[in-house]
Amino acid sequence: MRISKLDTHRVLVVLADRDMCDFELDFDKLSMENDHTRRILLRLTRLACRKTGIDFRGKRMSVEALMMGEGCYLLVTVKAHGHRYTLRRGAGVCYRFGDVSAFLDAVEAAYRLPYRMAKTAACEWDGAYFLLFEYPAVPKPVHRVLSEFAERRGSGLKCVMVREHGRLLCPQNAVATIGKSLI
Repeated sequence: MRISKLDTHRVLVVLADRDMCDFELDFDKLSMENDHTRRILLRLTRLACRKTGIDFRGKRMSVEALMMGEGCYLLVTVKAHGHRYTLRRGAGVCYRFGDVSAFLDAVEAAYRLPYRMAKTAACEWDGAYFLLFEYPAVPKPVHRVLSEFAERRGSGLKCVMVREHGRLLCPQNAVATIGKSLI
C-alpha cells in the first residue's frame, strides 16, 4: 500500500493486488452498502489522512475507486463540512466494431502493443462486436489503434448495456486470449 498527498485536501492510496487480498476487498463488490467494505475503506481513508496530515474530523469525505490491474487506486477528497461518506467507482470504456473482421484486426493490433490489458471483455450485440475495458480511461496508444478500426467509442453506461444484453464471447482478458490465437 502506498499513500501520497496530492494537495491540501486530496490523498491517493494505491492498493496492490496483495493489499486487496489482505483486506479481503474485491473491486467489483466495492460499495458503501457492504459493511466489510465500508469498514475497511473508512479505516484506510482515515489512516491516509492522518499520515499525510490532512484534518478530516467533522468534514465530508468522498472516495473514488479506480481499477488498476488487480489492485486499485483510491482518491480521497476531504471537503468542507458534514459527515457524509460516498464512494464512486470509475466506469469503463467500450469500442464498437461493425463487423468481425474489424474487431479481429483491432484485437490483433492491440495485442501487439506493449500494454497489459487484463480487464477486457469481448461481446456481440445487435450485429456488432464490442471490446469492453473495465478502466475509466484507455492509454492513448491503445485508443489510437482501436479507433482506427472502431466505429465509435462508448461510455461506462454503454458498457453496462452491452454486458447486460449482449452475448459474452470472452469474459476476461479478451485482448490476450483472442490476440494469441490470431498471431
